[in-house]
Amino acid sequence: MSDITGSLSDTILALLPELGLPVLGGTIMLASLGLPMAPGSLMVLVAGTLAAAGELPIVATALTALCAALLGDQLGYWLGRLLGARLLGGRLAARQGPTLERALALLSERGAMAVFLTRWLIAPLGPAMNLVAGAGGLPWLRFALADLAGELVWVSAYMGLGAAFAPFIPQIAQLSSDVTTLLAALAVALAAGLLLRRHRHHRQDRLR
Repeated sequence: MSDITGSLSDTILALLPELGLPVLGGTIMLASLGLPMAPGSLMVLVAGTLAAAGELPIVATALTALCAALLGDQLGYWLGRLLGARLLGGRLAARQGPTLERALALLSERGAMAVFLTRWLIAPLGPAMNLVAGAGGLPWLRFALADLAGELVWVSAYMGLGAAFAPFIPQIAQLSSDVTTLLAALAVALAAGLLLRRHRHHRQDRLR
């Protein structure tokens, strides 16, 4: 299953330079709904690089990423509101029980701040947080404001990080004539850097 997901992610990343904003928006919306084959964060990283290199319009790219993320989050919130208590006792809870439990515990402890943090700092909990925020009765306005603030941070940070790699694209391109390979290598390098940084912070927290 992981091989299939990885293959789909690579395919989606390769389509970004060719199809542009529709692929970016659709992928981010699906990622906000929790689909594992939708590499939302990697798409924003690569989009930031392409925008800085002049391959995508910067403002339109940022707005597309932001609006798609907000739309996916809103769909998740209202799905949770519709399902209510049934969400925590159904098939979805059985399959993603620990994730939903962590999201619910964080929501109970932090309220709307939990929504803000799971947009960018604890992003893997984002889709689950949308569901439990709706099911748990968090008022829509509080959810929407926290969601907007968090997604602004997410889009700005990831596009900015991707843009930082733009000056190195010509040098990298000389080593690879395959655009798909180039984008895949860039995405893996960026993701590896983020994972190493998170692991280092985790180790420092454990040593304190």
